[in-house]
Amino acid sequence: MKKTIVMLMIAVMLTGMGTVFAQGAQEEGGAVELTLAHIYDPSHAWHKGAVKAAEVAKEMSDGRINITIYPAGQQGTEPEILEQAILGSLDIVAAGAGQVGSIYSPINVLEMPYTFRDNQHVLAFGQSEVGKELFEGFRKAHGARIIGPSSYGIRQMTANKPVYSPKDLAGFKLRVPEQTVTVAYGKAMGANPTPIAYAEAYMALQQGVADGLENPLSAISSMKFYEVQDYIVLTSHVTNACFYVMNDAKYNSLSAEDQKILTDAFWEGSKEIVRLLDKDDRELISFFEEQGLEIITPDIDSFMEATASMPQDFAYWWEDEFGSDLHTRIQNIK
Repeated sequence: MKKTIVMLMIAVMLTGMGTVFAQGAQEEGGAVELTLAHIYDPSHAWHKGAVKAAEVAKEMSDGRINITIYPAGQQGTEPEILEQAILGSLDIVAAGAGQVGSIYSPINVLEMPYTFRDNQHVLAFGQSEVGKELFEGFRKAHGARIIGPSSYGIRQMTANKPVYSPKDLAGFKLRVPEQTVTVAYGKAMGANPTPIAYAEAYMALQQGVADGLENPLSAISSMKFYEVQDYIVLTSHVTNACFYVMNDAKYNSLSAEDQKILTDAFWEGSKEIVRLLDKDDRELISFFEEQGLEIITPDIDSFMEATASMPQDFAYWWEDEFGSDLHTRIQNIK
């Protein structure tokens, strides 16, 4: 009798162990639900890039991976959602290099004027060894992983008078974001940088509080700044990087297969963003001309010369961890 009871107990234990193993295998190949938040309007390239990544991840996983997207600041401001990704209350967020640089200063190297030649250069940086080194430093410092580096766009200048070189910006009130780097390059270009909230920029231009501003052409269009400006000056002084950032613990909880699917999906999303930005830049010049603005191609060399010292001036942000030549290494990526 005792032997029978023991045999039954063993059988129950084995059955239970089998159930545990089966559950583990099911979980590994089971559904994956992820959240993604950003601050951009659904018409923005960074929302469309997120949609592309979500579609690719779902297709590559045969429907197992589902990414729910919360656009337009539904989950908070950019600083707030980045903090949530680090803490793990959001899985993935979009955050610009300036925002990431506010908590991990080496990233600020990407905000220096004339770091990138164009949007494609940002993509190449994201896949380069120097890019991976920088992203790994951020991951170690904050427990969040950059899974989708791409471009936010090439910043140009709007003005209420012709601008051909830095000397034309003497006394010019240039609206800039309230960030150390933007104020510094505004001064370096010869202007009087005037920090004004983005939502208030249109009225500031309209009322003469600012004489001009600097933004990618897509932002100049979507915010209708062209309605209160006469000139667009193609300075191309900064090409901003932006990132899809994922909580590292969440990433590590996924199988190797699903990690690769996500990485590949967000690479497709990153490429889609650049495709859209390049398309906008080609088409918007004609649009602005149709609105009566004059397009100026300035003396780019004079703007490059005026801002050339900034990487040396701000090298203290990155030189201890990555060397004083980090900016040059990024510029030289082909």
